[in-house]
Amino acid sequence: MAGLYVHVPFRRATRPFDESYYVVTDATDFGEYKTALQRELRAYAREYAAEEPMTTVYAGGGRPSLLPLETIHDLLTTVVEVFDASAFEEATAEVNPADATPAYLHGLRHMGFDRLNLDVLSFLPETLDAFDAPHSAEDAIFAIRQARTAGFDALTVDLRFDAEQPFAHWRATLQLAVELQIPHITLLESSSSPTTESAQEALADRLEYAMTFLQSEGYEQYELTHFAQPGHRSAHQEHYYAHDNQLGVGPSAESFWWTDRTPAAVGRRWTNVSDVNRYAELLRKQYPPVTYRQTLNRRALAREYVLLRLRTHAGLDLEHLQEQYDLDLRAAKDEVIESLQGHGLLAVENDRLHLTNRGRLLTDGIAERLLSFD
Repeated sequence: MAGLYVHVPFRRATRPFDESYYVVTDATDFGEYKTALQRELRAYAREYAAEEPMTTVYAGGGRPSLLPLETIHDLLTTVVEVFDASAFEEATAEVNPADATPAYLHGLRHMGFDRLNLDVLSFLPETLDAFDAPHSAEDAIFAIRQARTAGFDALTVDLRFDAEQPFAHWRATLQLAVELQIPHITLLESSSSPTTESAQEALADRLEYAMTFLQSEGYEQYELTHFAQPGHRSAHQEHYYAHDNQLGVGPSAESFWWTDRTPAAVGRRWTNVSDVNRYAELLRKQYPPVTYRQTLNRRALAREYVLLRLRTHAGLDLEHLQEQYDLDLRAAKDEVIESLQGHGLLAVENDRLHLTNRGRLLTDGIAERLLSFD
């Protein structure tokens, strides 16, 4: 199974906490960008469509809902034409609440999107002002109601937290998300938070509270920052954290492909140029719009798998790690695993390694301890 990610890098204004590539524009016609994307989709289909079916489609990035419905329809039509649409199990569109008009949401639902991701950030005006959000708290509530009216039973809201945000505001935002019966919540840590020790402690406190509170309200924390009511997990996110293949199209999009998962096989990762005009020019000349390529040997692939699976509720399958990635972590790190267990940071059950709630707050550090080899 593989996922397709479509990166839409446009915004109306800068966002200081957004480190991804985006372009500030007041354009309403995105014809050149659309044509370039269609060219890249067709090129990828010729190379990869026969190898593995695409099962999820995710349109995300800057502010994807700036694209007119006609443009999105044309892009989705190309996706369906070049890939096997019968294999699709989920199509997600990111929408900013300020763009979530009834006509726009009904249009997305009618053309085949069955999951909506609303970039809510917060339900409090003070926090939205601090984040320079392009929408209001009223916009967020309205968008959620209209999404349900349009038929989006699969609905995600993104909520952002940082070290300077009053704890009471964070608590109130989470409480309202639960009261609104949001089926899927994604937590986003602001990259603009200070790196001081006190700031990092504040971030950990906010994440710990969110974990405890949302779990107590019946949400499954199936990944470190993704919480879902039963039956509402994002298939696209689950495939990503399972280390499945991903194709990314659009400026700055990243792809990962591991064709033949045999002991001698290597994986490949590549990233597109972070320049809309250059991206379109390269595709117009029939060149790959790639700026970075990486070949991943078995040890590098194992490292990625461990980093991804430690973030999940399902945990790290030690037997699969040994068979598929040729890494016997028990033999290599038995003392480290026992130490982490003794400190209540992880548990090993049925040959799976799971982080505890305390351990999840230290995911990166634990991963480094498990992956440091002489």
